[in-house]
Amino acid sequence: MGIRAAGLIIVAVVTAAALPPRLAAQTMPPTFTAEQAERGQASYRHWCLACHGSDLDNGEFGGPPLKGSWFHQHWGQGNVGVLFAYTKGVMPPDNPGGLNDTTYVDILAFILQANGFTAGKDELPPDADALGRMTLQR
Repeated sequence: MGIRAAGLIIVAVVTAAALPPRLAAQTMPPTFTAEQAERGQASYRHWCLACHGSDLDNGEFGGPPLKGSWFHQHWGQGNVGVLFAYTKGVMPPDNPGGLNDTTYVDILAFILQANGFTAGKDELPPDADALGRMTLQR
């Protein structure tokens, strides 16, 4: 075997090892606790209510709905990691990224609960990789 062939084999092995397992094996529904959603509701009231409203879809300042069909159409094919990254990147509008990661995931737990996801025994973690494995597909 020539040096070039050996190099190609090494590249193939390294590339195959770096590829993620099948997507289906990586995805699971979001996990959060009722207590986390309650904390998220309190943070939502402080940081999000004015724009997104008391019902998450009736904001005074025109924030997009955070529950119902609009939410499902925009986020329902993605994962919690993408939603987390977007939220942290642009919210709150006057201080994007200004909350700590735990506050962002607590708010997301509240939003997920409002969209019919069920609370369980594990909190939604402030970990981008773990959130990326949690699907919003129903």
